[in-house]
Amino acid sequence: MHPPAPHTPWSRPPQPVPAGGQAHLVLEVKRHWLGFMLGMITPKIILNGHQMLGRWGLNTIPLPPGQYHLHVHLPYFLPARIGPADLTVWLQPGMALELEYRAPMWAYSRGALGPAPQPWNGKGCMIALLAIACGWLALLLILIVVLVLSGL
Repeated sequence: MHPPAPHTPWSRPPQPVPAGGQAHLVLEVKRHWLGFMLGMITPKIILNGHQMLGRWGLNTIPLPPGQYHLHVHLPYFLPARIGPADLTVWLQPGMALELEYRAPMWAYSRGALGPAPQPWNGKGCMIALLAIACGWLALLLILIVVLVLSGL
């Protein structure tokens, strides 16, 4: 659906570093089962302004130690970005930092990014929309039953 991200220094294999000098960012990108259509969208992971190749599930990113600004979102057409989330992280030598990103259930909500488990943002809006739709459907079915029983 989207062209592959251009190779940047962040998406190339890392250069060899001395033992214990490398750090790893382990990011699990999740979506709720009600958001199955989001599976067709490739998540965007951006570290310090450099786009990386992201995917649903575990993303293990080897990095040199230091401070990083992590941004995750899903590209879309309206809105242009679904579930933007930002976090600044510090990586120490030999450290593996495990984080979780959860895409929102409602397209206009923010994503959740941080240590697991993260909340499903937009859940209230999704429940309200489903309740309204089910209410209208029930009202329509009652109206049909009444019309059939009255002989119209």
